[in-house]
Amino acid sequence: MRFIYALLLIVPVLSGCENVERNDPALQGILNSELYRAIDARATENTDGSFLIQGVTQRELLTLRIQRGNPAVYELGENSVNYASFEDFNGNTFSTSPNGLGEIVISNWDEVGKTLTGTFKFRAIQNGIDTLVVQRGAFFEVPYFAEDVDQVAGTLLARINGDNFNPFTISASREENSIIIKGSTPNKLLSIRLPVEVEAGSYSLPRTDFIFKYSLNNESETAVSGNLNITNHDPAMRRISGAFSFNTDSHTISLGQFNVSY
Repeated sequence: MRFIYALLLIVPVLSGCENVERNDPALQGILNSELYRAIDARATENTDGSFLIQGVTQRELLTLRIQRGNPAVYELGENSVNYASFEDFNGNTFSTSPNGLGEIVISNWDEVGKTLTGTFKFRAIQNGIDTLVVQRGAFFEVPYFAEDVDQVAGTLLARINGDNFNPFTISASREENSIIIKGSTPNKLLSIRLPVEVEAGSYSLPRTDFIFKYSLNNESETAVSGNLNITNHDPAMRRISGAFSFNTDSHTISLGQFNVSY
């Protein structure tokens, strides 16, 4: 019954659109007059109190970032700490940062059930090339976890050619003598392989025992230059954090950071 009630609440938001009777996902909106309906939606509460809300299809990813979870209107654009972005089926990224605009409205923050409900609308830019207009966006009771709980491997983020990279799936594991950290969206993959005995300190890339790769639409490139700073590594607790940047033959990955349990 609760599930059916959730669907009925979302339907009016998109009542002006065609073919919206099946509003079962928790996140959807109108993108340049086309209905976008996530097949999975989730959110993460970061240690700084911000939230990342994401909805994914097989080839697309919509991301909303807000500074807090409190019910409020969060303005987008003009280098705001809040932003929205969309990765299309070709891996192109449209973002409200820095030149877009819009708003994300949190109408309910359920701290007991750990869900977020709200609406959104925005105009995002693809590196000055194209514009995406998103209207009548809605998300209902999207579940969230804190980034440091057992259900979440941790955080991994970066900028790729200036665009924010917020992977939908993050994993970290130990395989033989390596720590492997991966973050992926429907079209992109950022992977890091580190020696299991790595200690806190600074390292230059490339080197044989540190492998950094970026893949776009299954085309993979390895770091040809870069830097890594391991800020903490606790082998007993299997927790590692660090910051990185690197260049491949055709991509620049900057402002990278990770804090994961493996």
